[in-house]
Amino acid sequence: MKLSFSQWFKLRRNMFQLTQAQIAKELGVKPTAVSNWEQGVSKPGLDPNQTEILCSLLRVELSELAKGFRGEYQIDE
Repeated sequence: MKLSFSQWFKLRRNMFQLTQAQIAKELGVKPTAVSNWEQGVSKPGLDPNQTEILCSLLRVELSELAKGFRGEYQIDE
């Protein structure tokens, strides 16, 4: 099953017990922005520094983040 970005993002965030507020604070965005990402309302428009921070928080390489962003992350059912 392929995950949408919102599904993948929420899965990774919960995997490391991060709150939306924690991610928002680290990225310098509003918590509502992170909530919107998880609801599929929007996707992040991050600068390179924020992208690096998000990779670190979610413990992924840039290529895996890109795969999640494109909705190409595959999980076994």
